[in-house]
Amino acid sequence: MISGWLFDTYYIKDTMVSWIKTGDSIQRIEDTWTPSIFVACDDIHKLELLSTNKKISKYIKDTSFVERFEKVTDLTKSKVLQIQLADSSDVTKLAGIIDGIEKYGTFRLYNVDVPPAQLYFYEKDIFPFGKFSISKDTWTANDDIKSTDYELPDLKKVEIKINPIKQGKLAKFTDRIGSITINDTQIQSENEADLILEFVNEIQCIDPDLIFTEGGDSFDLPYLVHRAEQNGIKAKLVLGREKAPLLRPKQEGTSYFSYGKMYFKPSGAKLQGRIHIDKSSCFIWNNDFDIHGLYEIARICRLPLQIAARASIGKCMSSLQFYNATKRGLLIPWRSTMAEAFKTRKDLLIGDRGGLIFEPQLGVYEHVVELDFASLFGSIMEKKNISAETISCSCCPDSQNKVPDLEYNICKRRGIVPQSLEILLEKRKMYGNLLKKFPDDKIYDARKTALKWILVTSFGYLGFNNAKFGRIDAHMAVCAFARQILLQAVRISERHGFRVLHGIVDSLWLYKKDSTKNDMEKLKAEIEKKTGFEMSLDIYKWIVFVSSKEDDIIPVANRYFGAFEDGKLKLRGIELRRHDTPWFFKRCQMEILRILATGNNLKEVRQLLPKAEKIYKKYLDLLYQHKVPLEELAFTISASKDASEYKTNTVQTDAILQLKEEGESIRAGQRLQYVISDYSRKRKHSTPLKMSDGKYDVNRYAELLAECYSSIVKPFSFEGHRTTNKW
Repeated sequence: MISGWLFDTYYIKDTMVSWIKTGDSIQRIEDTWTPSIFVACDDIHKLELLSTNKKISKYIKDTSFVERFEKVTDLTKSKVLQIQLADSSDVTKLAGIIDGIEKYGTFRLYNVDVPPAQLYFYEKDIFPFGKFSISKDTWTANDDIKSTDYELPDLKKVEIKINPIKQGKLAKFTDRIGSITINDTQIQSENEADLILEFVNEIQCIDPDLIFTEGGDSFDLPYLVHRAEQNGIKAKLVLGREKAPLLRPKQEGTSYFSYGKMYFKPSGAKLQGRIHIDKSSCFIWNNDFDIHGLYEIARICRLPLQIAARASIGKCMSSLQFYNATKRGLLIPWRSTMAEAFKTRKDLLIGDRGGLIFEPQLGVYEHVVELDFASLFGSIMEKKNISAETISCSCCPDSQNKVPDLEYNICKRRGIVPQSLEILLEKRKMYGNLLKKFPDDKIYDARKTALKWILVTSFGYLGFNNAKFGRIDAHMAVCAFARQILLQAVRISERHGFRVLHGIVDSLWLYKKDSTKNDMEKLKAEIEKKTGFEMSLDIYKWIVFVSSKEDDIIPVANRYFGAFEDGKLKLRGIELRRHDTPWFFKRCQMEILRILATGNNLKEVRQLLPKAEKIYKKYLDLLYQHKVPLEELAFTISASKDASEYKTNTVQTDAILQLKEEGESIRAGQRLQYVISDYSRKRKHSTPLKMSDGKYDVNRYAELLAECYSSIVKPFSFEGHRTTNKW
């Protein structure tokens, strides 16, 4: 019997290896296990022949016929062929062979593309960083996945950095390693092979559980593997707890398009028995407390931590759905098969409208209340039972739960998507309540934020064409409910005498002259009662709805900033919130806004404008005196396409083409940092940050600083305050 925390799990041929953290030690256990795939066919005789087919016999350990729900819409189980693999690494090859034996579509395959470790977690009903007692292949839980105060093991952590001796402007795989940094200790040697071996030995002596890097997936570890190969010591480059050497990823990475933007994900450099986390590849990483957000995701979504740290948010949500499907006896389709229901042009016009938005009324307002539905879209999906299989189901045509406007009936049986959302919504609410008691607890905050991101994505993933349990009809149903709920909230607000200043999908900004907090609380309570959805309430001392940069009279739905009664700020759409804005401008804006946030009314804010101007001039002087670190002047962008596809001359493309000339071709979605070096000529020049010689165009940066300053203070000036009914 072993008791401890499940730290890491991975497969080696026909064995699942798990590492159990027990106090100060860690133990390795094995379970002879391989995953199974399932095959369905309308002709049971063909399934029987398939089970003995010689083309696939060498890949199979065992076969049997079992009862499973084949499709998510099925009411009864079907007889399907379960094929247990001899080696889990052959799963894709085996699926391809089966797919080609008969005419396409004859055999329907399931559970093919779910990683073995996840299938193991689902089958054993276990989760990473859960506490278990293990006897042979039996796992007994000593932990509750719904707990908010779960205990975690003490983990030894190190941060490493590989430092090349650059022969050119950029580091290349051909450059020799100059030193390797472990935490604050630097390892150096005249002989590169000795340096690598000393580093490996140091890692084995420290025996860390977690190894952190910045760029370890994209450069540091692939570079280290290459240098070990060049020195003939590849087999000795062992950084995990297994004896296997670190391998170079099979591909550099992949570019993908999501939510209107290109992203690039480098191939993960994963270890066995130790966990490598590349902070630059992790979607939620902002500070060291975010590791607790990753623990939460790994536990709830049942993903090994190294996968959770590199996964898209949609992949996290999918894993949670796959777990619930497995517990139901529902198979996970290899290819999504839920088709969109036929719609007339009128149906499309009515249904495909997205969320409801009330354009903001430009200007500055005081004593404004913001009512925000908590996790509205996720809550709609959970409360209204919206899932791919529940919309317009054939089993409940008399259901009283119908989609507004479209009148689709919604099934009475619990859908796989709402079932999966239950724990996310429940735990996010629990962490929210804990943060009210302990507002400075950064661990609770990290966990709550991680859950928030999955909930936000759950709606978009519902309409994703490759989602296993997604369907556009369900996506449209959520939008229809959201429009109805927001409109209902607006009508109730107006009956209470409040005026809508702005509304966007799940939030309302309301104003009523001489209204009290009690008036606002009564309004909130009535909306919650009538709609059935919880809301948060925040009161602003002042708030500014900012116009478009292109035209002063055009409002922008998601561009505003304001100060709450406790002095905290809420900022959306301004330079400070943009990912591409240099830190120098962000710091300037934040310093000014913190000063303005001390003002309780328009008169006080205007009295603070001279202080804001002093801050602006201080930053301007730093620019002209060249006292700004170059890193704080760097713009950060994601390339929208590969370097070879850029044709136009802009400051961004200039930096991309310079990198290409030095041998580094930027891929679509990869991040790039550059400094504007000369903006005075027709062709604008920039320099990649890692190639910069320290020069920058002072005049251009001064112009941009003036724009950042103006966008904050202009609304408070008499010239920028065009309307008279606001204060």
